[in-house]
Amino acid sequence: MIKINLYGQDDDKMSKTKYEIIKDFIIEGINSGKFKEGEKIYSENMLARKFKVSRHTVRRAIMELEFEGLLVSQKGRGTFVAKKSADSSKCIAVLTTFISDYIFPLIIRGIEKVIAHEGYGLLLFSTDNSYEFERYHLESIINNPNIDAVIIEPTKSALPSKNQDLYRKLIQKEIPVIFINTILQDIAQNYIITKDQSAVYKLTQSLIKSGCKKLLGIFKGDDLQGIKRYSGFEKACKEAQAEFDAIFFTSEEYNFVHNRAAEIISRERFDAAVCYNDKIALPLCVKLKEMGFRIPQDISVTGYDNSLLSTLTEIKLTTVEHPKEKLGEMAAKAALSMIKKSRTGVKEEVECEIIFRNSTKGGF
Repeated sequence: MIKINLYGQDDDKMSKTKYEIIKDFIIEGINSGKFKEGEKIYSENMLARKFKVSRHTVRRAIMELEFEGLLVSQKGRGTFVAKKSADSSKCIAVLTTFISDYIFPLIIRGIEKVIAHEGYGLLLFSTDNSYEFERYHLESIINNPNIDAVIIEPTKSALPSKNQDLYRKLIQKEIPVIFINTILQDIAQNYIITKDQSAVYKLTQSLIKSGCKKLLGIFKGDDLQGIKRYSGFEKACKEAQAEFDAIFFTSEEYNFVHNRAAEIISRERFDAAVCYNDKIALPLCVKLKEMGFRIPQDISVTGYDNSLLSTLTEIKLTTVEHPKEKLGEMAAKAALSMIKKSRTGVKEEVECEIIFRNSTKGGF
């Protein structure tokens, strides 16, 4: 019997580093028109005072935005919003749940690399996985006549969208709309996503073959990626007649779901934990070690995404390789092809490789 714990319903308020908060503030200011093209933004000292941080933190945020082509610093004069190319109508909008966090910078880098080569500008929007912010940005995109295509990662894709009306309006515009990472099942027409179900199915099979007999799945319940990953986990366990259980969590619980999972593992003695992503798997490993568990001798732990977190500590996570930059490039190339009318649509699912490391038995 599977016991599923689904708790928490509010919009995502995941914690961010200080420089990421400053980056998002500047990006929102550019997108809203508060900081206009060619105009000077707040000084480093003003930003440091406003956010109560050091100038070093502010400088890091500004340097990343310069690298992304949104800002230009002039010695002795200050920092300015970068000017667009002469053909300002050549613009692709990207709306994702996050911009500067986790795997998203590499996805965005892949998009920007492709479209910049074709002379297109990039307009970035972040929803923070909030329906309210998503609605605000969708309205901005719909009302902007200079956007040639839109690449979107929808908010809480496993749930009925509160913004279906705006998604339908956007799709009715005569511009390409491509979903990335995940889709809205009742809306998406064009998409580039990963084969989440098959990847976790194979990953779970490998754990069972290594001798794991009782497995705990820890998956995000409010996005379709989490549901598909759970489906692969469930299928592999049932086929092998392995004992298994699952916890489903929402976006708000990233910071403490690993504590809940560790308690269950300690009480019910699971010998494998299949996590939604590396961001859950790494703190779970740390917590389990604090509780006296040996990894992987007592319990194997897996992640997903092959992010920087997967090799951050002496515990090197067995994980799934998310093709971050490649996925961004694919979405950008599809958008450009659809703009040029050389392609009418795109429906692609990308296979993901499993990376075996020392968080699982036989990891090396």
